[in-house]
Amino acid sequence: MKVADRHALLKQRLASAGLESAATAPTLPRRREPGRAGLSFAQSHAWRYQLAHPKSVSNNLGLMLTFTGAVKEEELAKAFARIVARHEIFRTTYHQDADGTAYQTIHPSLDFPCRIATGTLEEAKAEAEADLARPFDLSKDCPLRLHIVRIAADQVVLTMIFQHILWDGATFPLLSRELEAAYGGQPLTEPALQYADFAEWEQSRLAEIESRELAYWKNRLAAPLPQRTLLAGRSLDRGLTEKAGRLDHRLASSQALMALAARHRVTPFIAFMACWARVLGAEQQDEVTIGTTVLTRDAPGTDGLIGNFANHIVLRLPSGRESSSGQAIAATSAEFDNGFSHRHLPYERLADLLTGQDPAEATKLFDSLVVFIPSGTEGPSLPGCSTRWQRLHNGATQFPLVPLGLEIFVRGRGENATLDVEATYAHDLFRQEEVTGLLARLDATIHDAFREVW
Repeated sequence: MKVADRHALLKQRLASAGLESAATAPTLPRRREPGRAGLSFAQSHAWRYQLAHPKSVSNNLGLMLTFTGAVKEEELAKAFARIVARHEIFRTTYHQDADGTAYQTIHPSLDFPCRIATGTLEEAKAEAEADLARPFDLSKDCPLRLHIVRIAADQVVLTMIFQHILWDGATFPLLSRELEAAYGGQPLTEPALQYADFAEWEQSRLAEIESRELAYWKNRLAAPLPQRTLLAGRSLDRGLTEKAGRLDHRLASSQALMALAARHRVTPFIAFMACWARVLGAEQQDEVTIGTTVLTRDAPGTDGLIGNFANHIVLRLPSGRESSSGQAIAATSAEFDNGFSHRHLPYERLADLLTGQDPAEATKLFDSLVVFIPSGTEGPSLPGCSTRWQRLHNGATQFPLVPLGLEIFVRGRGENATLDVEATYAHDLFRQEEVTGLLARLDATIHDAFREVW
């Protein structure tokens, strides 16, 4: 991996953990028109999917935060109003010209729904889940909805419902820091760069990115691709719907995974992916493909912006059937390094060129997608309050039309670290007990790799 790519990867991990400074001086040009810009690659993917599936809630994200202490509902609402005023991405709607060209309109102001009420925790959750099941109309809606409910004299529940068109893995720590500042009355200066500036700049680079990265992906994902083992024996003749279940699983092998990663001098993500590839291979094939999400926040000035900088890349990994766990981990590390070095080509474009896949269709290059969320996502710390949070399940596949999505949350550090898996699985393809079995095999595989019996 090039030095610049290693630096970008470190910035991505720091940003996801809420540790990256947002003070980098921007050098990207401002957009040509203040009220209009093209879409970024990530915006285009989310918008085109929503356009094809207007009733979809797959890209709806709900976070429920419980503050215990002296928190004031009205001050929370005012703090969000300041954040919305600061970031244009909250005041953006999405459209297309007569020729089909997509664009975003940036408004001077755009109302965001904010419900303030009193009730029980159960009532607060039920109301939020009902709202989470309501799609956003990206042509007119603010992509944020808030519920602020006092459930006790010293407890307030805040539920934030976002459309993924403005959200990526670094957004929560960024938003948490801004909420802390805004709630505390600190000044929020106008950003020197806005997301729409980045979007227009990124679109202008598509031809350059293709010339630099497409050959790598064509070679790496050349046919024949490995069989997608999770779909073996399962029919997609009637298509795949969004209806999904969620299974929460704490890895019993958390400490073994951390020790395994340390032994081989790789990140826990790399060790996890090598073991997951082993599970997918199921002693039946030598290679598997797995999707993962990376951030493209390496352009100057973007590390402090709220917005979606995510892109999918496809990793073609050995299943470890004919190698030791150490060899499989080394191969996984090399594969990720190479993929990350070619992370800017939009997945939507790659899938179209390689398979003819439409953004509204189920992915054809992998059947599971893994996202690692490092420690440092504890949520906002408000004066005199403790905070805990959970993500609400929207009843749909977490990543649109991906059969199985695994999001791994690292809680704590060192000897106290645990890994919690949120598995979102397509009801059309899996029963809950099948997913439970896969995760049990993952735990066993991690232990085997740690004991070097694989």
